[in-house]
Amino acid sequence: MANEHIQHLDPYSPQSGTMIPGGLVKFLRTNIIYQIIRFLVINIRMTKLILKSHH
Repeated sequence: MANEHIQHLDPYSPQSGTMIPGGLVKFLRTNIIYQIIRFLVINIRMTKLILKSHH
């Protein structure tokens, strides 16, 4: 087999090297009100940037 050297790691294990989200991060990722506000803020920033580029 050509892929014998590949080691499969479990997600969120210490060997995977990924950060484990804390309580606040989990809350903000699942909070619909926060997500709507972030969506609006990002869209306003993008709109301002696009309008600046047309002048």
